[in-house]
This record gives sequence, structure tokens and C-alpha cells, in this order.
Amino acid sequence: MMILVLITFLGGAVLGQRCKVLMLLPAIACVLPVAIGVGVAQSGNLWPTLMTVVAAIASLQIGYLAGMGVRYALAVARLRGLRRSSLAGSHPVRRPAH
Repeated sequence: MMILVLITFLGGAVLGQRCKVLMLLPAIACVLPVAIGVGVAQSGNLWPTLMTVVAAIASLQIGYLAGMGVRYALAVARLRGLRRSSLAGSHPVRRPAH
């Protein structure tokens, strides 16, 4: 179950960096049968299977939020770098006196 949770977290992080939030719906639809299969293969009982499904879907959504946070942090850092470079180029060039 932990491997499934880690894979769905990383998949959600990739979706968070690249896609809109509505992309989570098809991703959940793809994760759902895989999580059900993993849950049935591990225990075969209803409650552990349900917990596997909930953990996988929650992990996908948390990964999406983490990916959005990384995308936002990179955008802010890029914007600060652009501001610094534009401010550095706005000063007049001093020429040496002869």
C-alpha cells in the first residue's frame, strides 16, 4: 500500500505542476481500479480495500497540492530573479574620467 501511496503522490505532484485541477478527475478514475486491485490482492476484505482506495486518492490530491506549491515557488523565484536583473540594468553606466 505504501508504494501505491508514494506513486500516486508523485503522480499528483506532476499533475500539479503541469495541469489544471480538473485533470484530477480522470487521474482518480485511473487510480481507482488500481487501488481496488491492490487492496483486494493484499487482504481481500472490504475495509482494508476501502482504506487503500481512500489513501491512494488522498495521496493523489495531496501530491497535486504539493506540485502546485512547487510551481508557485518556482514562479515567485523566477519573478524575483527577473526583477533583480531588470533593476541591475536600469542604472546608468559610469564612464571613467580622463
